[in-house]
This record gives sequence, structure tokens and C-alpha cells, in this order.
Amino acid sequence: MKSIMTLCMLLLATGLMAQDKGPAGWDVKGEKRYKKRILEIKDEVWGWQMPAFKKRTVPDEYKNESAVVLAKHVDLRTFDDDHEIHRTVRVLVKINDKAALEEYSEFTFNQYELEKMGTVLDPFDKFTTMNYIGVRIFKPDGAMREIYSDEAVVTEVNRYSKKERKLAIPDLQVGDLVEYFVRTERYVIHTNAYTEELFVLGDEEPVMEYSVHVEAWKKVFALEYLSMNGAPDFKEKTDGRMLELDLLVRNIPPQPVKLWMNPFRQIPMVRLHLCIGIRKEMEGRRKEGTIYRNPNARKVRGESKTNLERTRDMMGRAILPFESDMNRQIKEYRKEHENAKEEELAAYIYYLVRYMGLYRVKPGDEIFVDQRRNYSRLNEQNFLTYVNYLLVKNKISADFVMVTPRYGPSQDQVFDTEDYSLVLKTNGKKPIFMSAEGIFSNTHYIPSQYEGQVAPVVHGESDKGAFKEEEIPLSPASQNKQLEHYKISFNKSDLQQLEIERNSVVTGHFKTDIQKSLLLFEDYYEEERKALGIKQSFMEEFADSKKNRPLAEEYRNAFDKARKEVKDAFVSEIKEQFDKAPESLDNYKILKMGLRDTDPAVTYTTSFKMNGFMKKAGNNYILDAGKLIGSQMSVKTSQRDRKADVHMPFARMFEYNMELNIPAGYVVEGADKLVRNVDNEWGSFIVTTDSKDGKLIIQVRKVYKNAIVPAAKWPLLLQMIDSAEEFQQQKVLLKKV
Repeated sequence: MKSIMTLCMLLLATGLMAQDKGPAGWDVKGEKRYKKRILEIKDEVWGWQMPAFKKRTVPDEYKNESAVVLAKHVDLRTFDDDHEIHRTVRVLVKINDKAALEEYSEFTFNQYELEKMGTVLDPFDKFTTMNYIGVRIFKPDGAMREIYSDEAVVTEVNRYSKKERKLAIPDLQVGDLVEYFVRTERYVIHTNAYTEELFVLGDEEPVMEYSVHVEAWKKVFALEYLSMNGAPDFKEKTDGRMLELDLLVRNIPPQPVKLWMNPFRQIPMVRLHLCIGIRKEMEGRRKEGTIYRNPNARKVRGESKTNLERTRDMMGRAILPFESDMNRQIKEYRKEHENAKEEELAAYIYYLVRYMGLYRVKPGDEIFVDQRRNYSRLNEQNFLTYVNYLLVKNKISADFVMVTPRYGPSQDQVFDTEDYSLVLKTNGKKPIFMSAEGIFSNTHYIPSQYEGQVAPVVHGESDKGAFKEEEIPLSPASQNKQLEHYKISFNKSDLQQLEIERNSVVTGHFKTDIQKSLLLFEDYYEEERKALGIKQSFMEEFADSKKNRPLAEEYRNAFDKARKEVKDAFVSEIKEQFDKAPESLDNYKILKMGLRDTDPAVTYTTSFKMNGFMKKAGNNYILDAGKLIGSQMSVKTSQRDRKADVHMPFARMFEYNMELNIPAGYVVEGADKLVRNVDNEWGSFIVTTDSKDGKLIIQVRKVYKNAIVPAAKWPLLLQMIDSAEEFQQQKVLLKKV
């Protein structure tokens, strides 16, 4: 069970040391051991006699596919009571075009991954996962070449986590067959641990034969699986010393899984837990030597509810971090805001817990104030139960909504308690939703993956009777907006260079990525401290303390360093928007940080020079006007005839208002070709132009009106997508007069 006594910060971003030689013990002997092991593995895997891997013919119906998987096999097995697990994936694929050629021309993998922080003495110990790759290339004339992962080039090393390598496949050509295996060797080292496998019976490429074989020692392990979305069950075998599962599926058609699909709800798949069993089955635990088929979703939901109730009920009996400080702050807030509405007090409590868990700085903390800090987050259950605990103390009623994220399993296909996430909702006249999305999460904000879900509710104080359900609302496109204003001039000494003054506003689900990449801890810490009425900053506290005074100077230096480095983040943001890096970034500034629901937009300005959009043509110039809105998606021919519903992250809107100052002595021709007007119930792409006072004004509006679009309506969405792609290719002429 998750810890319920403390709030735990999870840092998702860590520094890398690319020049490190890896963990102690990964030396010449380690490389020799790795080479020896891969020779053993390749003899084992290539030695498997599997008829599907002898087939070489692609069915006529798939000859125009980019690639065709002729055979795929997954083998998962354990070894006695040593708790060692070997997972092998073997695939045979036919390369039919250049896109597939590019995809299979190299393999990027982690040679090892450390499961235990700190330098290990032996990279092959029980805290390390080892990965091996073997590739065979079969030419049409019968020639064959073998390549193995010990030949791969090291691309990154972090002695505390992994060693990344890249294996290039030279001389690969259209028409070749690629057969490869990926072997992972690891240990299950905790008595309640398990490995989770996901067998997805559908991909971009058709699969002629997909097989799975699982073997686990009966005296140690239990197996549990769930067949979803029409996937077949395993064939089970329990006699002898092993638990065995086998699955075979043939002729799996291609699916547009890389273009707005929701595999957990649209594609047949089987989820499997291979876990260390116990002698007697208990809640959430499985008995060794037993196969559990398709567990009841209601039982899983009940287990999740029980875990949540335990956390909720024990919160009031635990010694909670910062509780006295928070009680004091809440008391002061209530005194200063006697007429505060319930929803205002609830929001104050939420932001106070967020501040104490993620913003507050103590003398013993590691000093990190750059963009890494922006990826910090709190344990979801601990954070929300703490907020609820303080709400209850202040006589505010709330419910926990046990939601399964939209890109996870549905409520009737949950497999384990980890499938559930939490949202907290107050029960007052103006209910507000609260989530634990991260360091910038607002009240009233619902993460996109929870929108539109119908979920069971657990009351914040006690529960009686059956579950009630809550439908989480969907946000309209207008709440998820990227709004851009450009003032574009042409460099007087070089008309091929654009000078752009840009004002950007992002709202809703667009905010988080911008906040993580562009905001500075120094700024948002100070803004939140003042908003909460916390009188003294940690810098002032340190400066007032003889013991901690040197820390204030260390933090000041760290703040200065982070402020200098954030310029690179702004450059990257411009490059992502325009598909080109700016020639120079002259000014950049955050105007609003979007930290609270009362002022939710992020607003920032940038001024920069950009090359590559203007080309000289004699005395005239050609401007790639359509490219000023950035790259637009292109739907491949194979994806245009769609039978699966479209599942996008969220409804959203883009607006670009561009004002181009036409240089003296020139006039614009061809602006009329920019105009577009596609508008239907599922999407719109509208472009208007105007000319006045020596300026060309271009206004672009692109809207995805719904997150989910029925397959039958896909052609209407395509109209908008195609129109945007066509617009991107449009140009205007600056003609010399």
C-alpha cells in the first residue's frame, strides 16, 4: 500500500552525465561478460523452431503496406525460485517502402537500467535490468547478415540509471526481411512485486501471426490476466512444475494507432501480471501456483475504494508535515477574509498544500531552481487526501472521484488498483474540481485525460451504501487556446530576414508544457508566497539566520544561473513553433504565469529575427506566408480510409493574427490565395486577409471542436486538416514597383 503518512515529492527530471563510464564494475570484464551472454542468447532464440518465422510471402492485400510483420512472438519465463525473469520479443518484418526502411534502420535501447539509486558494484546484479538485441537481414537473393547489440554505439551514460546505445543496420534496402529479437533479463526482488505485460493485438503494420508463451514456476509465482476489447483468452496449462499460458492470433489487420487512437479502449489486448505469490490469497495479493483469469472489475474497484478509505481515515491520526503552519495560515486567512465564500476558502487550502509540498524551501533541501523543478509533483492520493483533511477540518464537504484516465481502461475493464486516478470535488453551491496534476495545477482545472469520464465517488468523510457516480465535464475548444499575435517587419538591410514581435497567450490544456519549459522557480515561488499571505520568503529567513546565511548567497547564484539559461528554453519554444531556430532572440519575457484559476492564462512575449521564410526572385521576393503558423499535420494515404473513431487529447483552438509591414517600394500580390473557409460540426480552418496602411493582415483560426469524432465523420475532420496543410504551402509575392 502506498505510504499515507507523508507527502512524497517525485522529481521526474534528473541531470545526466553523458561522459560517465557507467556503474563501478562495468569495465572491460563487464563488456566481455555482455558479449558472452549475447552469444548464448542468439543461439537460444534463433534456435527456436517456429514455422511462422520460415514464411516469406506477403499476402496480396498487404503488398502496398509500408511494412508487414510476418511473425511476432513474445516469450516470458521465470527460473526456479531465483526470481529471475527473461522476456524475449522476436519479430520478422518485410520492408516495403522508404518509410519502413527509415524506421528499421536503427535500434535505440538501454544496454542496462539500474533499479536502485547509487553506484552498483556489479551491473549484472539483481538491481539491474540488462537488454540485448540481435538482428538478421535477409536479402532477396538469399544472402544474410547478422548484427548484435554489443556492436552498438554508446550515445548516453548515466551511472545512476542507464546506458543508452544505438545499433545501426547498414545496407538495409526496400524488399529486405528484418528479423530481430530483444531480450530483457531482470529479477523480481520484492515479495509483493509483479511484472506487467501488455500484448496489443493491433498496430500500424498488419501482423500475420502473433504468438505468446508464458512459463512461471508454480511454487513461487501466480499469473493473472485480463483479455480486453474482444481479445481471446490464453490457453492454460497447470500440470507439472510450471504455470503455462499460450496465445496465438493470426491475420491482424493494420490500425492507425499513431493517429488519434485509444488502444486501451479500441484495440484487442491482453494484460498480464506475473507476480510473486503468497500461500494464502489476501486482498490485492494472489496465491502462488494459481492462474487468475479476467478478474472482476467490481472487485478491483472495491479494493481501490478500500485503499482510499484507509488513507482518508488514517490522515486524521497521522503526524502530518507542515500541519501546524498550514492551520495557522488558514486561521489568518479566515480572519482577514471573514466573508470569503466556501469555494474561495477551498481554493486557498488547495494552493496552500501545493505551496507547502512543492514550493516551500528548507535549509537541508537540494538546491535546484532551474526547469527541473517545474516537473516536480506530489503523490496524487497523499496530496488530495491531505487537501480533503483540511477541507473537513474547515467544514467543507468534498468527494473523491475515482476516475480511469481516458487513455487507460474503461471502468468495466480495470485490472488493478493502479488503473484508478483521483479527482477531488467539493459539494458546495459552486463545486470545484481539484487534481494533483503537478506543480502548476489549478483548482477548477481537470486534466484532459479525465474529461468526459463517468466515475464512482467516495465521500470525503465516510461512505454508506452503494457507489454513486460523477460525470466529469468536457472542456470546450475555447478553453484550450493558443493565441498568437505577430508584428512582422522586414530587415531594411536584408529583406530576406524577418523581424518578429510576438505576443503569445495559452490557456487550458496547452498551459502545462509552456509553464514547465519557460517559468522560473524564483518568480512563481515569490508570486505564490505573496498570494498566500506568507510574510517572509525563504531567502529572507536564511539571511536572518547566521547558520543559513551562506545558503542565501548560494540560492542567489542559482537563481542568476537559471535566469541566464532560460533563454535557451525560449529559443527552443520558438523553434518548435516555426520549425526553425531564430537567427537571434532579442527579447523575451513572461507577463502572466497562469498559476491560479483566477488568472489562468500564460502570457509571454518574444522578439526575434528569423531567416528562411523569404526568397529573392529577381527584383521581387517570395514570402512563405503559410509556414508562419508552423507545420501542419499530413494524413498518409493509408490513414485516410478510417474505420476507427478518432480519439484526440482534447478539443482545442489556434488563432494567429499576423500584421506584416510591407517594405517601401513593394506591393503584395497573391494574398487572395491564402483565404480559406472550411467550417463544419467537427472542425474549422478559416483564413482572412486584409490590406491597409501599408500592412498585410492575415488572420488564421483553426479549431478541433470535439475530442472524440465518430469514424463516419472522419471525412469532415479531414476537410479541415487538408485545408490547413494546403495553406501551409501558400506563398505571397512582394513585387517591386
